[in-house]
Amino acid sequence: MLEQMRQTIEQQRLLPKGSLVTVGVSGGPDSIALLHALNRLRSEYHWQLSAVHVNHGLRGEESDADARYVSERCEAWGIPCRVERVDVKGELAKGGANRQAVARKLRYEAFRRAVASFGADRLALAHQADDQVETVLMRLLRGTGPSGLTGIPLAREWEGIHLVRPLLEVRRSEVEAYCAEHGLRPRQDPSNRDPRYMRNRIRLELVPQLETYNPRFQKAILQLSRIAAEEERYWEELAKQESDKVVEAREEGKVALHIPSLLEADVALQRRVIKLILNCLAQRNEQEVTLDSVEKVRKLAGGSNPSALVPLPGELWAEREYSRLWIMTSPPAVPSEETAFNPVVLSVPGEHSFPEGTIQSWIGDRAAFQPSPSRALFDLDRLQPPLIARPRAPGDRIRPLGLGGSKKVKDVLIDAKISRRRREGLPLVVAGEEVIWIPGVTRSDQAMVTGQTRRYLHLEWLWDGNVPGCG
Repeated sequence: MLEQMRQTIEQQRLLPKGSLVTVGVSGGPDSIALLHALNRLRSEYHWQLSAVHVNHGLRGEESDADARYVSERCEAWGIPCRVERVDVKGELAKGGANRQAVARKLRYEAFRRAVASFGADRLALAHQADDQVETVLMRLLRGTGPSGLTGIPLAREWEGIHLVRPLLEVRRSEVEAYCAEHGLRPRQDPSNRDPRYMRNRIRLELVPQLETYNPRFQKAILQLSRIAAEEERYWEELAKQESDKVVEAREEGKVALHIPSLLEADVALQRRVIKLILNCLAQRNEQEVTLDSVEKVRKLAGGSNPSALVPLPGELWAEREYSRLWIMTSPPAVPSEETAFNPVVLSVPGEHSFPEGTIQSWIGDRAAFQPSPSRALFDLDRLQPPLIARPRAPGDRIRPLGLGGSKKVKDVLIDAKISRRRREGLPLVVAGEEVIWIPGVTRSDQAMVTGQTRRYLHLEWLWDGNVPGCG
């Protein structure tokens, strides 16, 4: 086992000399063997080792005994150790995800804290080759695309941390033999034999059955995983290039895709671009992106509903706004909470802010005016004061320039592909009882400037963030 681990570390450059390595240690055979083996090699590679144990508190005294065992082993080997307690039961009481998902999320948060406290630049985890086989089989049973066949990566960047798995090419039987040879006497978690969990049923029931068809089937699965990983690296590079064409906006915790550009790509590339973005947004929670999530996003992009919100696994959301599709880490705020505002009398000159943007107003020359949906020019003396910017109300109508009649403001906004959420924060400019301007959309045919106009009122709308419907 030690030599296979050394070979993996050197060939894949997992732990360069002088690395500061925090090891995740549950106390089970895999993690205790990893910590012991790294400790044997640390003087040769000049590593600085530390360990973190996460006590999930799910097995009472047994969980506490696991923590004591890890602490004692670390003390005996001269390795700094941090024990993190997490409240899985408390999180479950709040409702939502299943126990394994909650435990995983809290565990990785604890890993992040420990790595920061030790000042480490590497986090080593003890997944081994049999875990890889089980992961690939589990993904196949749940439904996966080609990228799912890659299984668990040997190394990847996560939250600014280089996460590595030095035992991923070592078989479970080799780990157990190593523990016996060195008298490690690791802890055993009875939940690893609980048939309620799919991974356990795969390990205890499905794998033995498949070995009756092909005794070398696990080796075949591992070979498939390696080939898939090599090919996925090629496809991922293509997906990154395509995403540069498809992504039209990025904000904190959210990415916007231009739907027509996405749908122009081949279906295979569509899936990979979507998965690339989902992976980027989901990695904070260490959530696995499934084919089901990817297909939900594709269906939303290619569907006939121009405005829809879809929840995705891993605490992600997808929202379509006409030709734009947002993927985000939290649902959009309820419009009434985020976009409510009170009517405002517009001062001239002046500047007034609203949930979706800002209105600027001033008196200026006609020659300085450049027509656009975000700018309007009026004959100030032909407008009935006061000028008011107010929220949209049921039944509001406007006489759009060039239409020759009136139209519901709601229909104008829909035709302009302004999303439902942004409509609520968009003011209407009213003179007397008449809507004269929908900022960023259109003006009315009232108070047009003429040769007799003496005072030219300039109004300009500045969207906050990205213009909806652009691209």
